[in-house]
Amino acid sequence: MEDVTPCICGRLRRTSRALTRLYDEALAPVGITVTQFSVLRTLSRMERPTLVELAEATAHEKSALWRTLQPLVKSGWVATTAEAGARAQRLSVTPPGLEKLNDALPHWRAAQAKVSETLGDREAALIALLKEVEAHV
Repeated sequence: MEDVTPCICGRLRRTSRALTRLYDEALAPVGITVTQFSVLRTLSRMERPTLVELAEATAHEKSALWRTLQPLVKSGWVATTAEAGARAQRLSVTPPGLEKLNDALPHWRAAQAKVSETLGDREAALIALLKEVEAHV
């Protein structure tokens, strides 16, 4: 017998893909994806984290985060610095990376406004619910 109960994970993943497409399209004029934007934004708020620290802050697996960082490093938007005696490299946003982030912000805000308009007064409740789910799984 087939179970017709909606899959919460499947629904969230479909929604995530749709949102990613919306934000990626909005950010395309500045040549950055929403994943790269989010990593740059988080990194800009941190004090030279290691890859592990950034992965924890962004809820990424280290290897996936490293793959996301590679084009940012190659573009000169993120710097990696090895410190003497330390095993892990430190990451930081470079001045061109901060410029890219500033260029992307209006495009991100436009996508954000579109989603906020769709959600209306349910936005805060959705954010709270997503935080609660994230904390308990």
